[in-house]
Amino acid sequence: MRCEIAVDIDTCPDHVWAVITDLTRWPRWTTAVREAALLGGGTLALHGAVRLHVPRMPERTWRVAEFQARRHRFGLQSEGVGGRANVRFALVGDGARTRLVVTHDRAGWLGSPMARLTARTVEANLQLLAGDLKEHCESRRRVVAPTG
Repeated sequence: MRCEIAVDIDTCPDHVWAVITDLTRWPRWTTAVREAALLGGGTLALHGAVRLHVPRMPERTWRVAEFQARRHRFGLQSEGVGGRANVRFALVGDGARTRLVVTHDRAGWLGSPMARLTARTVEANLQLLAGDLKEHCESRRRVVAPTG
């Protein structure tokens, strides 16, 4: 089962990338994530591990399965008994605007039935995350006063 959310953000991709890859701060700007921790500390990196707790879902540990800083993409993967979930974040932009695309998919003999049961919750959390990211990044951009 697959869910894709996209949002346009009026700021540069580098700014959005800095915010979205600082996972431990997500609970500060979105209610879509209650707790976020990088296991082992440090920064988000390929093969790292992240523990996320989102509303109405059990806490879950995710492995960083993809991390391409230059292309502004990263992906998280979580595996459990009978299923696997993937969440991919990709940014594209022209310098002044950014489009965030978040893709979530689940597979497996237990993952597919669970995806059907939790589809609305997952989609609502992703919509909330994307909307909150847009608001956070655009408000931070506007705070900076022009010099002159």
